[in-house]
Amino acid sequence: MTQLDRAGGCLLQDAPDPAIGTAPNSGRAVLDGAFAVLDALARADAGLGLSDLSRQSGLAKASTYRLAEQLAGLGAVRRHERRYYIGARLGRIGQCWQPDPSLRAVTQPWVRTLAVQSHAIASMTILVEGRLHLVCASAPRGHPGIPAPAHDAIGRTAAGQVLVAARHAGATTDPDSRSAAGWNRLRSTIRDLHTVVVDQQDVLPGVCCISAPAWYPNGRCAGAVTAIVESDRVPPTLRDLVLRTARGVGSALS
Repeated sequence: MTQLDRAGGCLLQDAPDPAIGTAPNSGRAVLDGAFAVLDALARADAGLGLSDLSRQSGLAKASTYRLAEQLAGLGAVRRHERRYYIGARLGRIGQCWQPDPSLRAVTQPWVRTLAVQSHAIASMTILVEGRLHLVCASAPRGHPGIPAPAHDAIGRTAAGQVLVAARHAGATTDPDSRSAAGWNRLRSTIRDLHTVVVDQQDVLPGVCCISAPAWYPNGRCAGAVTAIVESDRVPPTLRDLVLRTARGVGSALS
């Protein structure tokens, strides 16, 4: 902002905010700052106060406050009891994101068939920045929804374990849901055509699931095929249905 210096009659300019930037790239710098705020909030399920938001976004507190308030005015951020959260508008936009549209097109018919044959919720998931993301999912008509696992429980889910084990060894730190030896054992067998991971109520009471990896022709894991049932045990036929689906997806991808 410019203002008139009453003493000398010259134009003065407010000191630039180093966290936001100046022209000619100030527009990009403002966007970078806004996304730094949003990225920090996306990692905080319980929201962040201003000081924590400033620290985690790497911006000065004044810049953080200004950006957070502007984003709140747009509905991208929600302010509640002096804490900031991801807002509903950004949530609606995020729901339109597809992690892999081409993979979804190939996988969806197989997942739908698995749901019909198994009478279970069936899905294809991938791991993006340490979080599980649905590529597609299907459920028998009238089947109740099952809540998504918390972020810190991903390593205990069948799909999460499949996807973590299928990564390149040492790519990132393994979750603490298994010992290092346990992860190494699973990683050494994950490419076996008969390998599945079973969750017997390990994450949610009364809910069991079974998951198997599907592979691209180049040997990279395409995702985890999973079936979820409300039961205290995994139905005996479910393992073969999940394996058959995972193989079918792999064949279709080739």
